Amino acid sequence: MDQVKLIKGFNPRIALPVLLVSIFVVGLFLWILGQIPSKSNWVILHDFNEWRPHIVPDSTDKTYLQSFAFVRPIESALTPKSVRFDSPLGSEHGAMVYNAQPFMMANLRLGSNHLADDLNGIGGMNTDLGDPVYAISLGRVIYAAYAGEGWGNMVIIEHAIGDGQSRKYVQSVYAHLKEFYVLVGSIVRRGEVIGEVGNADGEYPAHLHFEMRASNVTDPGSGYSKKPLNRMDPTLTIKKWRGVDNDVLNSSPSVLESEEILETLEFDF
Repeated sequence: MDQVKLIKGFNPRIALPVLLVSIFVVGLFLWILGQIPSKSNWVILHDFNEWRPHIVPDSTDKTYLQSFAFVRPIESALTPKSVRFDSPLGSEHGAMVYNAQPFMMANLRLGSNHLADDLNGIGGMNTDLGDPVYAISLGRVIYAAYAGEGWGNMVIIEHAIGDGQSRKYVQSVYAHLKEFYVLVGSIVRRGEVIGEVGNADGEYPAHLHFEMRASNVTDPGSGYSKKPLNRMDPTLTIKKWRGVDNDVLNSSPSVLESEEILETLEFDF
């Protein structure tokens, strides 16, 4: 007799093994997916505020864990135009300062190139520890926090160059600071003291790790690379955008204090 068929053309001897194999394959696939950490393998969508974190959430917490954070274009529009640039250490022309490790200088110990200028007071070692560090130009602070071991305290200032469609943004980076005196979002003037020369909590002899970046990211990043990445030569950049003749000296920025603070000042003559 012919084999009984439930449906015309349906053969249980073939269909049942295929069904069992299909269930096994689907189950195995779902099990494998369950073993993959979703946060590191899938894109997670955030709302706009969390998509580009750029402000340290707690002013008492000096750490900064939100790496690779983009600067919001709507906030970059608040960044004032920079027209003059000066040295971040010493005088406007960098007097009383030497460059201990210039931009893209090969570091044989690390097998890579330096992405900044290491600026030192002429006394060397820790003689410049605590010396004032100045904002190189008018700009807006987009990062001011403890950037981690090896970096110490870091400040990043965004500067706007040009007008209209030619307007672009660059960043000045000040690292290994002993202290910093600015907050994220604040506008700083050229020559304003933003911090003090430090040594990254004793990691190195005191100096200022100074970078110039063509970037819209506030990630501290790396201080060394075989390629320049988005870094620009700090010395040449300041010279190019100085904005005035070399023999022109800038007046010191005025400091406005409230009457309450002035009343508490004491002078020892």
